[in-house]
Amino acid sequence: MIEQRLMSSPRSAHETFNELYGIAKEKTKTGARYLLQLVSTNDYYRHQLRKAFHGPVLRDIAEQVWVLDEQRGVRVRYVPLAWKHYFAELFIEPTFEEYKVRGTGEIKVRQRRRSTEALTDDEFAEFLLKVQAHAVTELGVVFTEQEEGT
Repeated sequence: MIEQRLMSSPRSAHETFNELYGIAKEKTKTGARYLLQLVSTNDYYRHQLRKAFHGPVLRDIAEQVWVLDEQRGVRVRYVPLAWKHYFAELFIEPTFEEYKVRGTGEIKVRQRRRSTEALTDDEFAEFLLKVQAHAVTELGVVFTEQEEGT
């Protein structure tokens, strides 16, 4: 269960914490455990990070990196979306969730890949840095200079 609330005033913060406390109080009586995470947001910073990643970073990687297709014996290039999925798989830790098997009632755990959109601004900045470092050191990418405002 994931509950997300945007708090932009002391009143909305107070109401949100009271509501979440009520939920957690009832659920923890039955042994459930919760993690409350408070994350600051900055829409401009968030937009700039994602714009850099989806624009020049992935574009430079897609244009410069050739990968050997061993089955066909040829070198191929991948589109930016393929690189995005590759780096997400490589650098973003998955989440795990419990679920109940219908019929048997057995509790199992499954792994779920986290989307880049689910990352906080700080997590995304760290992800972007890892992608750039990997691209330069392991793939030989030379990032092009971007003019201010593009």
